[in-house]
Amino acid sequence: MTIACYRLPYSDHYTKIESERSPLILSSIKEIGGQQGYVVAPFHNGPIILIHPDTITTHTISGLVPHGAFVWQPTSLLPPLSGFSRCFYQAERLKEHYEAAFAAFHDAVTSGTFRKLVLARTAEVPCEKDPMTLFERACQMYPRLMIQLFSTEETGTWLIASPEILLEGQGDTMHTVALAGTMPYTEGYLEWSEKNKKEQHVVEEYILNTLSAFSNDIVKDGPVTMRAGDLAHLRTDFRFHISKGNTLGQILASLHPTPAVCGLPKEAAKQFILDHEGICREYYSGFAGPVNINDETHLYVSLRCAKLSEKAELFAGGGIMPDSQCLSEWQETENKMKTIANVL
Repeated sequence: MTIACYRLPYSDHYTKIESERSPLILSSIKEIGGQQGYVVAPFHNGPIILIHPDTITTHTISGLVPHGAFVWQPTSLLPPLSGFSRCFYQAERLKEHYEAAFAAFHDAVTSGTFRKLVLARTAEVPCEKDPMTLFERACQMYPRLMIQLFSTEETGTWLIASPEILLEGQGDTMHTVALAGTMPYTEGYLEWSEKNKKEQHVVEEYILNTLSAFSNDIVKDGPVTMRAGDLAHLRTDFRFHISKGNTLGQILASLHPTPAVCGLPKEAAKQFILDHEGICREYYSGFAGPVNINDETHLYVSLRCAKLSEKAELFAGGGIMPDSQCLSEWQETENKMKTIANVL
């Protein structure tokens, strides 16, 4: 049985898709145009799949968890190994690897080779609950985020709590966002650093330039500060109509991966990441969601996610700019990982 579940932001119900059939393997992102079902696409490595729904059901969500009911323990991201010395050794190795990768990424942006690069890392934590229990708990804890769970033989099982729309809408009326910049959320006015503002501008500029090839009526709104769990981001919305002769698949192929998860120039940045990051992102920083189900499309970037098995492999990344600092970037990945770690 292949399943996919998704809960749209602020919704009081989630949708569950079940299929007895194997997913359709698509040869390219462009093939998504005109399809109907649930799509999962990787950052780079892995098949692009489309789940054709045999059954679609909706389920009510109850029991929202009060904000602050769960206390974040940073040490929970240490590898789940017995013995203090082994845990400490593994944690130090993870950080040493990140520091070496950061140096390579930072050198590449300060030299002017790239305007921006995104560096990601992973961490493992115990995973003792079944995936549906974790999905429902994530729905309760994070009403502002797009919560998704999918499980197929081709992809494995993934839990996602994403703040970032890649593309959504009905018919030819579409909506996407530029989402960059990250800081801990606090009540009241938030002062954004120049690094975060520049990072947001790079993503904004890329999305506007990309959409201009497919639409002549783009409306931009923002940037504004948005809350995503215990984090805040800068967000700019773009609303537009797809011009005649263009397709959803063509736009997706041009947008993905955006500088929010990759870098600029895009193709060179993607190759640099594959050569120097040292992890396989798989479906982290890809995208997933329903396409033309109930005449609606809701594709979100696969952020704040974990691959689930007997352990959970958490993924998080951050944008590297000339004024980035290693320690603050590492802490940003820690903060992002806690979104799913708190659910686990």
